[in-house]
Amino acid sequence: MKFLTQFFRILVGVVFIISGYVKTIDPIGFSYKLEEYFGESVFNMPSLHHLALPLSIFFVVFEVMLGVFLLLGVWKKFTLSSLVLLIIFFSFLTFYSAYFHKVTDCGCFGDALKLTPWTSFGKDIVLLVMILILVFGSKYIRSVFSVKINCIIISVSFAICLWTVYQGIAHLPIIDFRPYAVGKNLKEGMNDGEPEQNIIIYTLKNTSNNEIKKMNSEEYISSGIWKDTLTWKINDTSVKILKEAKLPSVHDFTVECLGNDITQDILDQEKIVIITVPFAKKLSIIERAKLRKTTFQFKEKKLNFVILTNDPQYLNPLSSCITDQTTLKTINRSNPGILILKRGIVVAKYNGNDFPTVNEIEKL
Repeated sequence: MKFLTQFFRILVGVVFIISGYVKTIDPIGFSYKLEEYFGESVFNMPSLHHLALPLSIFFVVFEVMLGVFLLLGVWKKFTLSSLVLLIIFFSFLTFYSAYFHKVTDCGCFGDALKLTPWTSFGKDIVLLVMILILVFGSKYIRSVFSVKINCIIISVSFAICLWTVYQGIAHLPIIDFRPYAVGKNLKEGMNDGEPEQNIIIYTLKNTSNNEIKKMNSEEYISSGIWKDTLTWKINDTSVKILKEAKLPSVHDFTVECLGNDITQDILDQEKIVIITVPFAKKLSIIERAKLRKTTFQFKEKKLNFVILTNDPQYLNPLSSCITDQTTLKTINRSNPGILILKRGIVVAKYNGNDFPTVNEIEKL
């Protein structure tokens, strides 16, 4: 029991730290996931939408710190009880998502690792079992270091979490796991999907003795049973999926301007600056003024650029093109943000707080 407790203590602690820290890298992305759960089609809690980002920050930092506490062996009762409550809560969410097909990805590991709802639920159940073993074996959990060293490690861990969260909100995530990261080729991303692999299953019935036989299309042809139409009749057919289809990593990037699809034109440009505005209605007066100033400078220097939004009416008199809001939120977490492409390859990204100068763009 002692060995098992120590092993699970390390394993659970590491899993919570990794899972939490991956989400601290992109707290805005996790807040979007919470908004999905708060949506009308899931829990119908629209009043919590404005709390999505604060809750995201709290959960991701809390998750990391619980992992740190567990590894250090400090505050056992608080840590273990919090872990139990948290994993029960996560298990409920993942089961609900899987059973009712509400949220296709729980966001457990952010965009770094996509898990199906049932896989996520299974992972949570395994963690719950391990955490319960830790509860029963809590007497074997002891503080690893002195109080002073524990305080230093906890303080440093907390500071790293806050710094990472700040970078993800005020600037850019320190690691970009999305298909629009710097260096990604959007053209290739649009074609890296895989079609579904399936096979037809025939259910045959023997007309003389009512025997039922099932075989796939390959067996049906190779056996020659299809020739014996007097003895065997096809009673039913079904399709068995051998491998699920895989969507292209970039499957939702489309740009419409004045009723025309100009997606390919944008991807073929030698260099183009894309200004993304996923929430045009929420732009402050200062942000609107900054956007107008930026576009004026781009026009003055004859820079090739386009503004993408899903609410063009809120950007008047600036001309803009239409792109799905989910895509805009995936491209850049900032509102507004900048993405620079060279023949479909992402060469730079910027948060609205860090807009580059015209000279900086020309040097790219």
